[in-house]
Amino acid sequence: MYSPSQYIESYYELLDDLKSFSNKTNSKLTEETPENYYIDNANFFTKSLIVLICAYLESYLKDISMHLIDHYNKILAANPITENIVKWGLQTNKEFKEKDYVFTPLKIKLKKKDIDEHISGNPFRTNSLFKKLGIELSKSEDFNNSKDKINAIVVKRNKIVHHNDNASDVSLSDINENIDAVIKYIKIIDAEVMKQILV
Repeated sequence: MYSPSQYIESYYELLDDLKSFSNKTNSKLTEETPENYYIDNANFFTKSLIVLICAYLESYLKDISMHLIDHYNKILAANPITENIVKWGLQTNKEFKEKDYVFTPLKIKLKKKDIDEHISGNPFRTNSLFKKLGIELSKSEDFNNSKDKINAIVVKRNKIVHHNDNASDVSLSDINENIDAVIKYIKIIDAEVMKQILV
């Protein structure tokens, strides 16, 4: 049992809202005489839902990454250590120039905009980002078992966004499965991050 992060509940709600919309749309489409509005826009709804699922996933990944960075900075603030000794320890063979010396306490200076280019729903890129943050997601069996499904969702989203794929091979019941897969996936990542924070 783990203590969830302060962010995850809001993403569960957002993803559940997408599922409610998907269910409502599906029920409208399966009525005996469905409205033309739903028939004409069914593909648009499917494509939009796939894009939103991935947008929520990426937004969660950014929030939880910053949460971890903030956590590390709180530890550093409570246990100040000059930046020079850390730089020296990491680069023992490098000669410092006068301008390289920093006498203030060490702080991780990463901001949201700094990690933007590393944020991706693609699980292989997510794994790479979290390695930089000090977490080996690839050691989690649950993460490894989920990554192919998540990758397929992200690949479909990329085809829609970059190649105007019509997503005709995706049904609204597939959308619900995708939402469930992403909910499970962010819970896996959340658990791994919170394990690190609660050590």
